[in-house]
Amino acid sequence: MSGSIARASLFAGLLMAYSFAFPQQLRVVRVGVPVMKNNAARSVPGDVERDRLVKALNQEKADKKLKLKMQGVALEGTDPEDIFTQAQAKGCDYIVYTTLIELRSQGDPVERRPDTISICPSPQRGTPDPESAAMNPEFEATVEYKLYRTGDPMAISGAPFSTREAMPEIEVVSQVMDRIANRVFADVKKGYRPNNE
Repeated sequence: MSGSIARASLFAGLLMAYSFAFPQQLRVVRVGVPVMKNNAARSVPGDVERDRLVKALNQEKADKKLKLKMQGVALEGTDPEDIFTQAQAKGCDYIVYTTLIELRSQGDPVERRPDTISICPSPQRGTPDPESAAMNPEFEATVEYKLYRTGDPMAISGAPFSTREAMPEIEVVSQVMDRIANRVFADVKKGYRPNNE
């Protein structure tokens, strides 16, 4: 019994010594995420998609080379001044705005912007039979994001992302939010310089 306690104490001591000798020193970049705006004919809850983007940002793996970690922060309201005030109060380095531009089913009319980034897993799809389409309808969603440094009125990046999936419309939009999180982290890393450079 005392041998196992001694080994556990030794292990805990080594772990502490390691953490002091090799500190992680990850820089956490905080990204404020307001409620998603809806410009589409169909609707999904903007706060649910905001929360999905916050979660996706928090799940981005840290960049060990840059010693950089992303943290999403939920912001309330729609007024830009209120959002800016909240972002400052919560220590956000960036703010990412999202707008649902299009959400449609197969039968709805198409109005796609030419610069939209498609994230469809397979753009070449066959037309499903009507019974299958009615049971498992396919939805297409386009969400535009714009990334700002907190306090800077000029967007540093942004683009519309689109996907089409045979799943509920809220889940289709969530798929796009996951890709936007990935792009936001890539955009932040492009302009980031470690403190020692």
